[in-house]
Amino acid sequence: MAKPSRTPSNASIRAGARRLRTWKRFLAWLDIHSDSSWVFRGLGDKGFELVPGIGRGDYSLAKERTLLEVFERRAAEFADLSGMTRWDRMALAQHHGLPTRLLDWTTNPLVAAYFAVTGAPNAVTVRLPRSRKQPFGAVPDTSDVDARVIAFRVRSPQIINQSNEDDPFVRRTVGFILPRSVATRIVSQGGVFSSHPEPNLPWRTPLGASQHIFDIPADTRTYFRRRLFYLGIDPQRIMSGLDGLGSRLAWQYSAGIGLGAVR
Repeated sequence: MAKPSRTPSNASIRAGARRLRTWKRFLAWLDIHSDSSWVFRGLGDKGFELVPGIGRGDYSLAKERTLLEVFERRAAEFADLSGMTRWDRMALAQHHGLPTRLLDWTTNPLVAAYFAVTGAPNAVTVRLPRSRKQPFGAVPDTSDVDARVIAFRVRSPQIINQSNEDDPFVRRTVGFILPRSVATRIVSQGGVFSSHPEPNLPWRTPLGASQHIFDIPADTRTYFRRRLFYLGIDPQRIMSGLDGLGSRLAWQYSAGIGLGAVR
C-alpha cells in the first residue's frame, strides 16, 4: 500500500513564504548597491563590531610589528615575497590567518552573504547554576542568531596608493587596499581590505546608515545558503581548489541538496 503524501502545514507554508520574501528584499537591497564603488562585509552575528583581528584583545603596536616581521621572514620559505609591496605582504598574512590591522571586504555582495550565513556567531558567557566552576564561553547555534551584510561606498581618497604610501603603519586614516593577485582565494572572493590605524577601536562609520545594512534572520540562514548555492556561491567558489571541492560536496551531502545535478 502506498504511503499517503505529506501535505505541508499552514505554518510551514507561511514560513516558506516569509523566507522567500526576505530573499527578495535582499535582492532589492543589492540593486541599490550595485555600482562598483560599493564593498561588502558579511558578519556571522549582527552584534559584531568592525574590529580587526590584531585589535581583539590586548593590543600592542610593537607586538603587531613583530608578528608581521616574523611572518615575512618565515613566509619566504613558502612563497616568493620579493616582488610584493609591504601592503601585499600584510594582505597575504591576513589572508592566511595572521591577525593584522586589516579587515576583509569583498566587491561581491553574494560572497559577503555567504560569509554572513556560514559565519559563527559571537560566543556568550555561560554560567552553570549551583556550580563552583568558572563561567565559560559557548558559541550559539547559527540558527539562533541573526547574520548581517554591510555595504560601504569607497571614495577615491580612501583607496591606498601603494606606490606613494609604502608603509602600512604610517597612514593615519582608514583606507582600502585593492590587492594584487597575491593569493588565488583573494581573487575568487573579490577580496579587498580596509586598513585601520587604531585597530583596537571599532570602526563605526559603516554602521551609521541602516539603509546600507541588511540583517538576515537566524531562521533564514540555511535558506539563504541554498539560494546562494544555486547562484554558484559555495565553498568551491570561496575556497577554490580541492579543499573547496571537498567542502562543497560535504555540505551537499549533509544538506541533501544537488547531488543529482551536473555540477
